[in-house]
Amino acid sequence: SFLALFCIATSVAMATLPDRVARLEEVIGSSATGALVARVVHLEVCCLGSAAAGPLPQRLDKLEEAAGCTAGDGAAVAVDAAPAPEADEVADAAASTQVDQPEVFALPAAKRRRCNELRQEGGYQLEANAGSVAPNPKAFKVHPLREEQLRSLAWMYSREACRDGFKGGMLADKMGYGKTATTIGMLSEKPGQVPDERPSGYIRNPATLILCPPHLVEQWEGEFFKFLGDEVQLLRPTPPSKAKDRETLALPPIPFTGSQLFTVDVRDLSELSEEVHHHNARLTPEKRLQEGDNIESLLVQLPPGYFFVTEDSGGERRASSTRTATWNFQHFLDENCRPGCTVQVTVRREKKPRIEPFRGDGPFRILTIANSKDFARLRLKDLLPPEPFNVVLVSTGILGSERHMMHVSQVVCSWHGEKSQSMLCDGKPMSVRQKMLHECVDKWHQKDCFLKAALRSSPALLETMWWNRIVLDEFHESESWVTRVRDVMKSLGATHRWGLSGTPPLDTTDAVLEVAELLWYATDATAPFMSEALKHRKSQKQEAKIWLADEENKKKLHDECQAMIRDVVRQNSSQLVEAITVQEHEEFVQFSVEERFIYRQACHDHDMFDEQLAYEGANVSTREALLKRCAHFCLDMDAEDAGEAVRFLGRDKRAHIEHLRQQLKLEASRAAHLSIWESAKHSLLAHKAQHAEAEKFIHEVYRTSEQVWKEKDPEKKSFEMQIELYDKDGFLRIRPEVRFKQPLRDDQVYPRLNFRHVVQHAVARRCVPRADQILSELQVCSQICCRDPQHLPVVMSVGLQVLAVSLDTAHRSMDFYTGQMRGLSDMETLRNEQCSV
Repeated sequence: SFLALFCIATSVAMATLPDRVARLEEVIGSSATGALVARVVHLEVCCLGSAAAGPLPQRLDKLEEAAGCTAGDGAAVAVDAAPAPEADEVADAAASTQVDQPEVFALPAAKRRRCNELRQEGGYQLEANAGSVAPNPKAFKVHPLREEQLRSLAWMYSREACRDGFKGGMLADKMGYGKTATTIGMLSEKPGQVPDERPSGYIRNPATLILCPPHLVEQWEGEFFKFLGDEVQLLRPTPPSKAKDRETLALPPIPFTGSQLFTVDVRDLSELSEEVHHHNARLTPEKRLQEGDNIESLLVQLPPGYFFVTEDSGGERRASSTRTATWNFQHFLDENCRPGCTVQVTVRREKKPRIEPFRGDGPFRILTIANSKDFARLRLKDLLPPEPFNVVLVSTGILGSERHMMHVSQVVCSWHGEKSQSMLCDGKPMSVRQKMLHECVDKWHQKDCFLKAALRSSPALLETMWWNRIVLDEFHESESWVTRVRDVMKSLGATHRWGLSGTPPLDTTDAVLEVAELLWYATDATAPFMSEALKHRKSQKQEAKIWLADEENKKKLHDECQAMIRDVVRQNSSQLVEAITVQEHEEFVQFSVEERFIYRQACHDHDMFDEQLAYEGANVSTREALLKRCAHFCLDMDAEDAGEAVRFLGRDKRAHIEHLRQQLKLEASRAAHLSIWESAKHSLLAHKAQHAEAEKFIHEVYRTSEQVWKEKDPEKKSFEMQIELYDKDGFLRIRPEVRFKQPLRDDQVYPRLNFRHVVQHAVARRCVPRADQILSELQVCSQICCRDPQHLPVVMSVGLQVLAVSLDTAHRSMDFYTGQMRGLSDMETLRNEQCSV
């Protein structure tokens, strides 16, 4: 059979895959554990920025290309057919429906990829307590700076005053010496200046960009008010707009005479014709079409006597004088506009501002972007208000978020067209995406209307700006940034670049090179050997290794690294501060009964049945989930105390079991209406259910015939689909998203994108023409749908098996919960204790 032949072919191809994965983990520095597929996904997120789809051999080929290593003689041959899931993958998919596993974008520093030729100790010396003392900043009246801080401030002034070469450095004063206060002193005395010339690929911004870890954002805000007092005005993004905060405007129809009316980049207007400008001149400002407008729909009205003729799924022909589109607007206009027709544009505009004052009303303006929701709320023009910001304070967590990567892809796809969409779908690394992003910025500057449209419609991507100054707080954490975050950091442009760290990562030559790379220090003119070493340190080519191993090159490289540390790194100290001693001790916290209940449930749901031994082998996601349960009992529910959290936990588990049962029936009905139930249902028994109730229900579903399933769903509820135009924050999507109307998300049933597409498109072809059109234009469609028709029963077998495993897991999790509940005296006597941690 097709499936048997595929399994044989896959087993041959998989023979060398573990070796290739192990080699990649060594090169990239990944420490993930678990199933082979899960380890590959972790590598893809670290190296490429997101998980890819397709056969494992092809995915490993892309990883090896991105990492600069090859598979060797034992490289596996890619299998053409759609891969069947391994047992571990099905189990992983089932587990993913039980527990939230938040994204982790930082790796342990010791696990990151290093250049072996440069790992020897460098023996570098830091400059300290040298130079003059600067006057105390004028605004620091209540809390003046100490002598060593004023010495550091004078050094920072001198670094920014350099006429040529690198302007900036790393302030490496130890923890507690007031690096934050010294930096604020410099910002208060040296306001931002717009660069005289616009660097290629950037938009000029006079503000200082401060990037700090998420937990330090509020601390920075507090320090600004402590030292600058009434001089400060703090602003924050407003909450995501709701329907009442947005207005949908159907603008007056525009006559079409034959020439192009406007240019649309995905959903945003980028250029208006002279004809539209003349049309706007006769309208009030709120009724005018504007560059950057977000289009919700277009309607073409033909002149009298002309009709559009369409044919529905039943073959019946219908005529209409109008035609409407909610996406793919440029193609729609090209295909449907005729001289004499009119085009009506419906746009969405917000009624409330995206930024509002939060505290203070002084002249020193600070914008804080603390999380991904704040980031998603803003547009580029919000970073360039009429009254410029002095400081934009941003959490580094944003740059590692999926939302940030999505916004980069959105801008590139909007301004680069189909070619860029193909590149991004191929899993190109963030460095390539950043290069394309800066090409987009150059394109914006070709015409004023392009720049105006981009500023109004594009997300507030920090790397599109050329800042007056960048400050990277806790610079030593850069050692744990994954590749895509480092690529974004290296892409950020500024006239002055600063790092703050009490423990600067300067112990080896390789570490010094990483610092130089992030600070933009090493160029062919200022440090030729460091520049050359940066080109070779990640290369696997033999000539690169020979250059790095050459003793003469090592000596000159060491001298340049020491010169950099001498010139641009400073660590001042003070006898007064050194006299302060710090004593550490551990405080043991005892969980309450309810907190212990919740923690043990999380251990069970992550397959940690021996809490002492299993934790040592747990992956990063599992450890993070358990640490969160240590931090607080209530993370994703509105429980007022631990007892209520326990009740909510049981409620959610019971609801999840019911949703899985409904989904399994729905999936069976869908397979029956697609006439593949009899061939797909056997996968239900591939997993031996351990729970009696789950096993009983699965067998009932299995024994039901195809005809009975059709009779139970005469209206084909299992074929109902929805087309989502907006994301969860209320923003229009680049492309509408097609989903089934069902209890579980599509990706919970079919974890792989190509599997979801096969099932969705099979249904859409039969009864949802609009969804069929959307799915047909996806790149994955040409790769999957046009292949062997046997794909559909194989794919639906996967979905049924995932649901069977998930149902069994959910029942066992519920049993564990029930067993724990017996250990409590009575649900009504649960103490209303607050979190003891």
